[in-house]
Amino acid sequence: MFVNNYCLPMNCIVAPLNGCGGIYLGNVDAAQDSQLLNQHKIGAVLQILDQSVPVQGAQKLWIMAEDSEDFPLHKYFDQSIRFIENQSKKTNVLIHCYAGISRSAAIVAAYMMQKYNWSVNQTMLHIQSKRRIVSPNSGFMKQLKDFERKLSNQDQQLSLNSFKLDRSNYRPSSALSNYNKISTPAKSNFDKINIPSTKSSSRLDDFSSKLDQFRHLLRVKQKAY
Repeated sequence: MFVNNYCLPMNCIVAPLNGCGGIYLGNVDAAQDSQLLNQHKIGAVLQILDQSVPVQGAQKLWIMAEDSEDFPLHKYFDQSIRFIENQSKKTNVLIHCYAGISRSAAIVAAYMMQKYNWSVNQTMLHIQSKRRIVSPNSGFMKQLKDFERKLSNQDQQLSLNSFKLDRSNYRPSSALSNYNKISTPAKSNFDKINIPSTKSSSRLDDFSSKLDQFRHLLRVKQKAY
């Protein structure tokens, strides 16, 4: 049977797995309905309200926030995301404001954008498909767009740092190193060969010439006798 989710005090935005990790978005009535919390095994509640309300049987974090376009909700994105992430590892989490339309929806959107690396538009389409009354005010939407740019810049910086790290770790391959070793010419041993100097060669020529003259005179004398 079709149930109009306009009428539900809360809706499941991210389905739980093995009894934990579920993310629910709802109103103040859902947070104070202990039977509903037990039914969905919700052990943690994040309140985005100007005044805190009591919650039974669940870990609670209260973020004092007004549903105003000028309210700097982005200052609480990191704190809220850490709470949701830590609690979702062991239980299901409800994020709520008064009506479950603006403040709490913006916090859920910020969480999903960071966790799943989604754009604002992609995130809001998903959340509104689960809870159709969701409509963060224009100020919160602007803050979410700024948050999207911040996340994008962080991703680009991480990619750049990874590229620099890869370059700093570059080393020539062992095959190339071996090739360089083999291709290096061996040192020549020619410098070890003793080549006569010009002066030594000239003296040897003079001696040979005088020896030839002596032999010639000796042959002449032998013929005379």
